[in-house]
Amino acid sequence: MNARLKLTIELVPSSVWYSSLYQLLPRNVWHRIKQEIYSKEGRKCYICGSREGRFSAHEFWEYDDKDHIQRLVAVHHLCNLCHKIKHIGFWCHTSDGKASLEREGLNREALIKHFCIINGCTKENFLEHEKKAFDMWAERSKHQWKQNFGEFAKYLNKTERSYKNAM
Repeated sequence: MNARLKLTIELVPSSVWYSSLYQLLPRNVWHRIKQEIYSKEGRKCYICGSREGRFSAHEFWEYDDKDHIQRLVAVHHLCNLCHKIKHIGFWCHTSDGKASLEREGLNREALIKHFCIINGCTKENFLEHEKKAFDMWAERSKHQWKQNFGEFAKYLNKTERSYKNAM
């Protein structure tokens, strides 16, 4: 089913939590990357095309499940709902995430509805996809992953002056 979904759930293996580009870079460098994305893509969601509300830069990773390498392949802006679906494990399965959703006037059903609209599917399709995503997460979380930041590696391990040259 994943091959035909525009919007998917992406659960990062627990062994690489807190080691994303977002977590590793100084805030000002991350914001420069976001500005570069706006310049290239405009103010719209990469997945659903929405131009409304708040946007978040989302890291798109590929996984080599044989050699346990997580590779950063892109960063794109996502609307609030698409981004929350990507990280539904946090938003719907942790107390902090649920509380944040509530403060925004959102809930799990709103996220499911958005997923179904964007993918033209049923709630049952969503639940099947979610189960597969969590099963994959559980399996991947059993392993230590090496990270490959691809073209974004240039932003890591630099002095503040050299960040300006990398942009």
